[in-house]
Amino acid sequence: MKTLRILAPVAIAATLALGATACGSSPSPASSTPSQSFAAGTTMSKIQQRGKLIVGVKFDQPMFGVKNPVTGQMEGLDIELAKRIAKDLTGSEDNIEYVEAVTANREAFLQQNKVDLILASYAVTDERKKVVAFAGPYLESGVSIMVRKDESSISTKNDLNGKPVCTTTGARAAQLLPALAPQAKLTLFGTYSECAQALKQKRVDAVVTNESLLLGLIEQNKDDFKIVGDYLATEEYAIGSAKGDTAWHDYLDGFLKKIADNGEWKAAYDSTIGAVRPADITAPHITL
Repeated sequence: MKTLRILAPVAIAATLALGATACGSSPSPASSTPSQSFAAGTTMSKIQQRGKLIVGVKFDQPMFGVKNPVTGQMEGLDIELAKRIAKDLTGSEDNIEYVEAVTANREAFLQQNKVDLILASYAVTDERKKVVAFAGPYLESGVSIMVRKDESSISTKNDLNGKPVCTTTGARAAQLLPALAPQAKLTLFGTYSECAQALKQKRVDAVVTNESLLLGLIEQNKDDFKIVGDYLATEEYAIGSAKGDTAWHDYLDGFLKKIADNGEWKAAYDSTIGAVRPADITAPHITL
């Protein structure tokens, strides 16, 4: 399990100033004032007492959660939303620890209390609702097909039959494909970056997942891939939290409503997905 901790500059400076006596100790969180206080024992109060938000994110998903190889910083829509939650609860967006959450381990991380929440291109399904409390949604999109730029034999779901098609283990697309293209040869990897590599190397002929995720892969491989055909299905992305923690779920729903109303959701979208595909878009209605 990979983690990436982001600390405010003032906290780093203070830690360095302590010299050898501070070796081995945890850096202090940024000193700032939260927007509100919460009842003792709630997840919100525990995060405030801890001084940081611990969030499960993707590390290799362009436009949602990706670690910039040059700066080492985390980037994407999910990251922007996580920063805003951290700021709302602790007073600083820098009071945050990122834990890499691939598609297959998101539910386990919540059940094992390894993270406070999951913001990792998390599509809502009836099966996942049985074990996860979803807040939102914060994004609506559709499941699409990505192929190599020189591919001309695939343009619809029927064209996937008989061909090797990639998605990730535990992804909603993996559940949809057996019904949409029963004869497709399903190939599962842990990450979509592995699917993209397999497509580039012609080990598979298509990658199927949410269009916004595919746009991120295309942004990194502009000369290699394209999206074809209509949506195979629509889906919603939401924040995942532990089942049964009603107060935490309600806080997250309320937070999403707040940033939809004050324009912060649009700013987060425009700086990430909107930078690749500009759109006059509004935040989806909170229904979960």
